[in-house]
Amino acid sequence: MAQAKLAQRILQEQGISTRVVVGETAWRVGPGDGDVITHSPRSSGFAPPGVNAFAYHAWLEMGTTIIDFTTHSLRTKAKDLDAYDGGTTHVVWCPEYLVIQSADTLAFKAVAQALNEGVACYQEIPGLYEMMIAKGMDKDLDEGDVQILRILFDNQEMNVFGPNDIAAAGSGVTA
Repeated sequence: MAQAKLAQRILQEQGISTRVVVGETAWRVGPGDGDVITHSPRSSGFAPPGVNAFAYHAWLEMGTTIIDFTTHSLRTKAKDLDAYDGGTTHVVWCPEYLVIQSADTLAFKAVAQALNEGVACYQEIPGLYEMMIAKGMDKDLDEGDVQILRILFDNQEMNVFGPNDIAAAGSGVTA
């Protein structure tokens, strides 16, 4: 949700109007039976230990165009799911971001049954966003996060390194 709202703010500043949509998604990331990643409150799923959560996904829509800036994390999501269930998810398709016409998406079950990677389902669940707002689950944007994103957007040649990059590189950097 935070990523969708941050992207919406930056696009709005560029004169592009979008709406945040909440529902279920599925991405076929590889050709194997288990090479599908889903976010759906209609099925049981994985949540990190100690986190009280339910599965859903938030994205942006501009007319009939779906915009999702989170698909870069599909490889990481597959790794986390594999650690949880002991499976092996082959990730062949992991776009940095996804812009797709809603007519080019498939039904949830069709993504699971697709023969090739690179297909996705984005299905709004009516009333889910309103329920999240009513339960206080829709937090206001942190203006500090907006400022950081604005800096990154305005300086696209910038390289950003964080704690995950250090751990992945096996660096012994300490404070």
